[in-house]
Amino acid sequence: MRAIVDIALVVSASSSAKAAAPSSSSIPFRKAAPKVALKTRDDPSRGIPISPIGVGTISWGDPARGFGTTFREKDATDAFQSARSSGINFFDTAEVYGYKGQKYEQSAEEILGRLLPARGVDDDDVVVGSKVFTIPWTNALLGGGIRLGKESLVKAGKESVKRMGGRRMDLWSIHFPFPSFSQDALMSALEESLDLGLTRAVGVSNYNVEQLEQAFDILEKRGIPLAANQIEYSVVNRKAEKDGLIQSCLDRDVKVVAYSPLKALKTTEIAEKYVIMNKLCEFIGQVNSGGKSKVSVMLNYCMAKGTIPIPGVKRVEHIEDIENAMGWTLDEESVLTIDEKMDYLDKL
Repeated sequence: MRAIVDIALVVSASSSAKAAAPSSSSIPFRKAAPKVALKTRDDPSRGIPISPIGVGTISWGDPARGFGTTFREKDATDAFQSARSSGINFFDTAEVYGYKGQKYEQSAEEILGRLLPARGVDDDDVVVGSKVFTIPWTNALLGGGIRLGKESLVKAGKESVKRMGGRRMDLWSIHFPFPSFSQDALMSALEESLDLGLTRAVGVSNYNVEQLEQAFDILEKRGIPLAANQIEYSVVNRKAEKDGLIQSCLDRDVKVVAYSPLKALKTTEIAEKYVIMNKLCEFIGQVNSGGKSKVSVMLNYCMAKGTIPIPGVKRVEHIEDIENAMGWTLDEESVLTIDEKMDYLDKL
């Protein structure tokens, strides 16, 4: 492994950061909005207001991710309540998160469902997005027959609503495109979910530029806004930016929900660039951002690129990290410094 450069050298010359021009695929610097909105068919001008950072629940109910050993449902409950108190109202889940716990009503959707306030009419205090799996044999995990055709997906959407206590979803997304379903079939499933009142808004996840634009066009012809595309994005994974995917979403007012925004923190993948970016973000947080943590810097970076990061949360202290990332904006010089360093590291 190459020797790690002195972190001071990375940020020492502010003039070089100011002079660094963004690459043609870079997203222009932007200040994080205090609130963003998911567009809906029924009220496209207002949409559904959500916090600029959300909460990911991929670990909830999953023993492989520490549920039952490093954290329990009570920890998730405390984190949920802390998030609401901190002004965070967007919670992301999926039908397959913690699916093994469904036997004991301990999947992520079921745990989240027990925390959701009952409502007869829609309110925006808690906004929940879930996703439907498109692999035909998904039901081998969740129960039921082979998934083929839009009706099998709509049925899965109904089951998600049921697991979350009968409260309709705020956002329902295709988890990822799978060859056994045409884009038209997938979008028809989303359309029917709106018609049936299963969700307020619809989205996609893990769509590339071509798939995103195709889905957008199909829904637009039916008078349905595509509210969001959930993709992986972080300081160490900027592929969606380099490929033009984020810009394509922004051009169409499709919100970009960024999962794994803290990938640089992973201790199981000690790549050189992870170590360097951890040190760089820590330095920027302390020197350029008034004593902020590296987590705050990483999340702010994602917001500066026009995304809504959804870090995974297990305990209250994770919410504290998110709260500390809100209410301030990473300066343009720091964003350019991170970009410049990652452009270099990506070439190694």
